[in-house]
Amino acid sequence: MKNEHKIGFLAWLMVLMLCLPMVLEARTTRHQPIDVLADSLIRLTVARANGGVGMAREYNAQLYIKGQVNVRKKNVFYHQIPGMFHVSRNGQRRFFIETLNQVHFTSPDIYDQRTEGVLGTTNSFFEGDGRLSDYFHITPYNHMLLQDKLISPLSPKGSKYYIYTLDSVYHDHSIQHYKVGFKPRVVSYQLVEGYVIITNGAWSVREMYFEGRNEMIRFNDTVIMGDMNTDTEMLPMDYRLEVFFHFMGNRIDAGYIAKVTYHDISHETPHQTLSDLRHQDAGKYDLSRYYSLQSDDTAPVRNLEYFKQHRPVPLTMDEVDLYSEYISKQLREQQDTLKQTKKQKRNRFWEGVGDVLVNRSRFYVKDVGNFRISPILNPQLLGYSPRNGISYKMDLRYTRRMVNDKVLEITPRLGYNFKHREFYWLVRGYFDYWPEKRASWRFEIGNGDKVYNNQVLRDIEEMTGEKVNPAEVNLEYFNHTYLKVSHGWEVFNGFTLDLGLNLHRRAATGNRNEMYNRVYNSFAPMMSLSFTPGQYYYMDGKRKVNLHSSYPTFIFEWEKGIDGIFKNSTQYDRFEVDFQDDLPLGLQRTLYLRFGAGAFAYKDQLYFIDFERFRRHNLPIGWSDDIGGVFHLLHSDVYNSSRQYLRLHATYQAPFLLIPHMAKYLRYVMNERIYFNTVFLPHQKPYYEMGYGIGTHLFDFGFFMSFAKQKKREFGFKVTFEIFNK
Repeated sequence: MKNEHKIGFLAWLMVLMLCLPMVLEARTTRHQPIDVLADSLIRLTVARANGGVGMAREYNAQLYIKGQVNVRKKNVFYHQIPGMFHVSRNGQRRFFIETLNQVHFTSPDIYDQRTEGVLGTTNSFFEGDGRLSDYFHITPYNHMLLQDKLISPLSPKGSKYYIYTLDSVYHDHSIQHYKVGFKPRVVSYQLVEGYVIITNGAWSVREMYFEGRNEMIRFNDTVIMGDMNTDTEMLPMDYRLEVFFHFMGNRIDAGYIAKVTYHDISHETPHQTLSDLRHQDAGKYDLSRYYSLQSDDTAPVRNLEYFKQHRPVPLTMDEVDLYSEYISKQLREQQDTLKQTKKQKRNRFWEGVGDVLVNRSRFYVKDVGNFRISPILNPQLLGYSPRNGISYKMDLRYTRRMVNDKVLEITPRLGYNFKHREFYWLVRGYFDYWPEKRASWRFEIGNGDKVYNNQVLRDIEEMTGEKVNPAEVNLEYFNHTYLKVSHGWEVFNGFTLDLGLNLHRRAATGNRNEMYNRVYNSFAPMMSLSFTPGQYYYMDGKRKVNLHSSYPTFIFEWEKGIDGIFKNSTQYDRFEVDFQDDLPLGLQRTLYLRFGAGAFAYKDQLYFIDFERFRRHNLPIGWSDDIGGVFHLLHSDVYNSSRQYLRLHATYQAPFLLIPHMAKYLRYVMNERIYFNTVFLPHQKPYYEMGYGIGTHLFDFGFFMSFAKQKKREFGFKVTFEIFNK
């Protein structure tokens, strides 16, 4: 009967968690005055797009982009902002750049782009959020804008989020057009404001304008569609984009225009819908033909004559002057470099040191490879929770690409937990020697969490006759150092086999009990099987790149400790299974599920209960924390207290849950999450954890409540800094 109550309670809790967001979201459609004509015009336009009439199924195009960046104001904090647009210290504040790109589009939303030419007075665009190209891959009829960040006013469920009004009606060559405005029902980063111009009878968009915020920038984007009754009627031809960045007293404005020239347009048939296209090749998971441009690693052309021949939009006089001024400055700087004093050289050196402290550094050494170092003074490397205190981490990465797309990568990571006064380090690496089959040699060496062995608990339990809660006992802990070496191979699409060897060394931390003050080693072969059915992928040259799947991922792991190999080596069997899935529910709503179980065998042997997939995370974890599959308030000792575990995680993510109903000034929230986590351990009370979290462009915050058998409730929170990291 007690088990029935447990199951019933868990079931009702799950139902409540899943239903509450839907009830809250339904409130966003509270009564608003409706412009019937405007609403009808939007419905007709959406119906035509969904019917596929005139929609492009595939095309090739040339995308030309040119833009200016104006640094209006900067202060001492400018170079301390991670990922900031680089400004030379010679006083230059205006920059110009232009690019020529080849684009291959395949319906519904696959954009394959390669840059074939770059020229300008700077080496890079001011991208704001690192995804500038998304602003030029916008089709008004898509359900989402900027790939997946904004909900389009022309999505089938757009009326749930937008209010439409008829602004005006006008005629152009006897053709009637309607200008329909739209604005959000609630203030949110995921919604935009603007208008669309719709042609009477054809119900196609001639122009779309929308403005909004995306992380740290404000923007407005105008999309001009192709002419009526042509192959490009339903395709964008011109873009006009303005971007405004204001942060900590710094101000940058940027303006871009883009021109698209189409080739080889293939249209859908009138009976074919976008939904049909998504599933018509369900049995063919190789999408290589849709990503053919990415496999071309030809260096972009940087030649003025080349751009004179190919740019579709002539330069303005102002842009010509910027080029002339830039060339003159380059000549002067070359002369000044030869005349630099020791003081000037020293100043440049310390400027370089400052850049390393606050900016991500990347550099290439010929015949050696690429190096990337995370900035040392960067708030996004910090995390905080009352349970674990403040944590800090730093990453480095070395990558070398070889012939036939082979890759060698080594990634050291350093971290420190101030509350536990523990220093963490690890070095991961892999050599991808057969990229077609995702075959590689991998290694990982580092130090793990401090653990205790099962012998201590067993002895105490035998003396007391009671089950011991490790959190309430002063146990002897062991420092943990490990080395893992493995070979991975994708046997067939979606199915990966890993075989390897795990070596562990655990040394006691103190001398309180000489009986347990020893060094224990383990020699453990391991096997891991991972299977993701329906795995979509493409070939980037000889490299197989996995994309996504509509099915969950199943993982099985086995590790066997063999005694007699090393001194004091331990004998055990570790089994773990893991199930992960994310279920898209439409328009940025997703349900993440994770299920796991594990067990250690050899009940009477001495070994360390140290699961691979059920463990405490000692360094900061951001918004994407293993699809929500971690515990936030669970005591660290619990992870090593039982030979078996069974856990379940469910996370619901959506942009409109509680915040829109609380206060307009909380519009900076990008996404909200509701968490439910539970774990069952033998001889212990079932542990439940529920939480609510928000994700913003500056930080992520989560509030959690935990309890066991509806008793001993605990409250806590977690904060990670995510500035410019979305």
